[in-house]
Amino acid sequence: MPKAGEDRRYLVIVNPVSRGGKAQEEGIWLLNRLKKAGVDYEFLFTERAGHAEEMVVKWAEDFDVVVSVSGDGTTNEIINGIMKVPSAELKLAMFPAGTADDFARNMGYDRKDKEQALRAILGDACRTIDLIRYDDRYAAVTWGLGVDSEIADGAYKWKRFRIPAYFYSGLRKCFFEERKKYHVRFDYEGQTFEDWVLISILCNAPLFGRYIKIHPDAKMNDGLLGLTIGREMPNVYGLVLFAFACLNGRHGFSRLVSYHQVRNMRVECKSDTYAQIDGEVYRFDAGKVINISVVPQALRVLVPAESLDSKKLPFVYREEPPEAVQLRLIPRREGVAEELEELSRRVKARVEKALEVRRWRPGREASRSSKEQGRQVALFGREREERSARRAAKRIKKEMRKLGDGGG
Repeated sequence: MPKAGEDRRYLVIVNPVSRGGKAQEEGIWLLNRLKKAGVDYEFLFTERAGHAEEMVVKWAEDFDVVVSVSGDGTTNEIINGIMKVPSAELKLAMFPAGTADDFARNMGYDRKDKEQALRAILGDACRTIDLIRYDDRYAAVTWGLGVDSEIADGAYKWKRFRIPAYFYSGLRKCFFEERKKYHVRFDYEGQTFEDWVLISILCNAPLFGRYIKIHPDAKMNDGLLGLTIGREMPNVYGLVLFAFACLNGRHGFSRLVSYHQVRNMRVECKSDTYAQIDGEVYRFDAGKVINISVVPQALRVLVPAESLDSKKLPFVYREEPPEAVQLRLIPRREGVAEELEELSRRVKARVEKALEVRRWRPGREASRSSKEQGRQVALFGREREERSARRAAKRIKKEMRKLGDGGG
């Protein structure tokens, strides 16, 4: 049976630059709450691309849950790390802190509700989901080619503006720049598609880019992948279809858009092609061949308990197995690796030092009425953690900036 939150061991991984640096503040808030809850956890910051996956592969066998305090890119790294750890007991939990948070939204997390995410992390509600496998890598939400990837690549230089940067890049691409054209070949389910496309996306979930319902019927646990193909079309017509896609996925009326369901697919890029995989952008040269398949029931994810009853989420009803169905191939080590303990201790010490703030002094409030004092205490409990996390994040950023300047 699932363990209670206080009996689990958590590996919390924070990407401090996600959502323009907001994730560091969110991570500090979570650290504070986990400490108060008395759970067993280690807390780490990523330092570079690929670091999250390295940490999971190296240390996740010592834990029951890996918590991602980040956006879709770092979560993708964590998922790839989990898939390399031969343990069916290991689960993923989310604390949404990215730009779009597509994975978390499709799983039922409210990215604005930190208390909901904390309850999910400490709770027992769990879903088992499929994953997209491409060659020897994995994706949780989307694997796509085409203009959306090109737009995302163009938005990187303004990424600190988050979602508006993508709209700006898209409008520039539509009206002021010459976009690339993409010639692809797909072999799937005994069929072949070869043509010029505007966009083509394999979907494990319907929602991506926060607002776009690219394949309305995609489900995360049905053993199938949704494939949406948008053929080559004028820029303005593509912009109109984009608007309909944001309106609950109503772009399927166009004859230039088609929906398919696949289990395996061979993709051949006939021209140089931009690709996006769970929000991260790649560039494939002409002639690149990728083999893609669905991996059914590949990953267990802790979710908000109330999301299990939601009919709006992309899941078919399936009874969750009460026990892990895969044998543990590597015995759990006794205790946590000394290197990890030292790294986590330094991060915690740095955060706790930054969290030192002036305590509320009851003597100052003696002249106030009991009602006013009660309101002050309520505000203290609800808002002080937010303010403390913001201040701590600013102090740590300042400290890291000084270290960077000193090193340069």
